[in-house]
Amino acid sequence: MEPSHRNRIRIAQLSAQIILEEGVNDYAIAKRKAAQRLGLNWGHNLPDNQTIEEAVREYHRIFRFQHQSDFIRRLREIALEAMAFLEDFSPRLVGSVLEGTAGDYSPITLHLFPDAPEAVIWKLIEAEIPYQEVNHLAAAEPGAHGEGPTVPGLTFEWQGRVIETRLYPPKALRQAPKHGARRASIKTLRRLLAESDLQA
Repeated sequence: MEPSHRNRIRIAQLSAQIILEEGVNDYAIAKRKAAQRLGLNWGHNLPDNQTIEEAVREYHRIFRFQHQSDFIRRLREIALEAMAFLEDFSPRLVGSVLEGTAGDYSPITLHLFPDAPEAVIWKLIEAEIPYQEVNHLAAAEPGAHGEGPTVPGLTFEWQGRVIETRLYPPKALRQAPKHGARRASIKTLRRLLAESDLQA
């Protein structure tokens, strides 16, 4: 195995540990931290995000196999409750909770499609739910480099978990997610939960 390939694997494995044990959700930051801790140059030959995802899955298989399925089910149940509350905005679950790779610090990530971002804000205010306004890189993979257009978002807590939302215009709902990312509607998530009941 070439040294550069071996180093990418080492960085990916340590990145997965940083993501899951330290709550670093930005892949680029996790990779840089891992490279620095290993004494490697983080400007070259970093693993891609797919390699990080595979390392995260492997970490779960090794260290969390006894309770990961129950943990993910609980997060999906919380996500479903939050999505039902936000049903007017066509919520879609994306990211690590949907993929089954979430860790203890992972947020539940939802894409919403309101006519105006203010509609979601008013929904939270009426329910007396504290929130924070944030901005995300538009259509970026986890840990993408560089600056670009931003998407407004809101972060709040639901059942003790952080809900991280991105607010897109309604027309974006008809467009396929970039980078091949999956997203699940309320109906799809209910089906996933029903299937997990049958497998239990």
